[in-house]
Amino acid sequence: MKYSSIISYLYNLRSSKGIDLTAERIKDALSAAGNPHEKFKSIHIAGTKGKGSISTMLASILKESSYNIGLYTSPHLIDFRERIQINNRKILKKDVCEIFSECKNIIEKSDLTFFEAVTLMAYVCFEKKKVEIAVIEVGMGGRYDATNVINPMLSIISNISIEHQEFLGNDEISIAKEKAGIIKNNVPLITCVSQDEILNLYNEICRQKNSELIVMNSFPKGIYMDLKFQKFVYKNEPYTISLLGEHQIKNAVCAIESIEKLRNEGRIEISDKAVKNGLKNVRIECRIEVFKRNPLIIIDVAHNKASFEALFNTMSKIRNFENFERIILIAGILKYKNIGEIFNVVLKFSELITVIILTKPDYELAAEPEDMKKNLDVDEFKNVLCAGNVREAIDLAMDLNKKTNNANAIVIAGSFFTAAEGKKILGAHPFKLG
Repeated sequence: MKYSSIISYLYNLRSSKGIDLTAERIKDALSAAGNPHEKFKSIHIAGTKGKGSISTMLASILKESSYNIGLYTSPHLIDFRERIQINNRKILKKDVCEIFSECKNIIEKSDLTFFEAVTLMAYVCFEKKKVEIAVIEVGMGGRYDATNVINPMLSIISNISIEHQEFLGNDEISIAKEKAGIIKNNVPLITCVSQDEILNLYNEICRQKNSELIVMNSFPKGIYMDLKFQKFVYKNEPYTISLLGEHQIKNAVCAIESIEKLRNEGRIEISDKAVKNGLKNVRIECRIEVFKRNPLIIIDVAHNKASFEALFNTMSKIRNFENFERIILIAGILKYKNIGEIFNVVLKFSELITVIILTKPDYELAAEPEDMKKNLDVDEFKNVLCAGNVREAIDLAMDLNKKTNNANAIVIAGSFFTAAEGKKILGAHPFKLG
């Protein structure tokens, strides 16, 4: 099959039995493939927010120490191959074709879903490419996630907030229990969780599994941020990252401590210089990514309450040194998200926002702009417009901003799909600062 046909085939996969809440389907498929997930070391990362960033940071750090590194993340923005990377590079299209050819019969016999099939392909790829350490991001939850068949060197749970209630539960403790499914016997757990009730839960689970619990509760000093990078000092050592926002500094600290734990246990050999260079070299698309300077245009994949809070907290700080007047927000959100909760966050920052343009990315589960508007208190925030698609929304935002001599910043957010479309429309390569 051609590459394009393979991608279409994968997108259309639907198991006749629905979501597997036992993970037996993926286990059977991996067994049929020779258990490739047992052929490499791994680090497993779950969490509501930040797990993709931490995963990418860890892969970048390990690559700096000349390990052959696999990285498996989801979802992708533009290119399916973003999901499966070797040494921070997307696998080739011919690799996808070869791996799919090897896995196709297993995928069909095992009746796999899209995510299960891609997880199988990732693990087969890592074995074929002789990956030494794979950094594996959980797709959703943890306990029954298709990735949760590995026995990692280290487990990480970044943080917990409300998400995917239809699958994980309606409160934080229920969601925390699902994510705790990645905790393995005798495998250390690092977490940035701050809620006492959840920490008590994780402490008890780790005690039962004889697994060390390491809680991240210290924050760096000397933080500096501009549009190009952030600098901070942690344990008297200076670090630089190109990702913006205090939440990314927390993610970086989690990555630093994870590497330190593995190094102290003798599981990896890595220099302090490699850690610093790895963090400095990390690039992640559409994470408060600057696409233009005049007017300032920023794209972010914020798609829930916590990520919108992080986005607007960061924009508040950027405003201090970029001197834009206010924000024109372009928001396209998926219909199954808690849109009202997201807009409550937006309204907390209403002083920062001049116009909200509600739009719809080209995805079947995207909410209609007019339906989203019903979740927004128009008495509290009156300047709300609707645009039929992301291109129309960007054109409208540009026209409105010209009337103010480009005095406002434009922020595009709401979902991975909205961010991806914005990136395609504005150009695959963001504005080069400096």
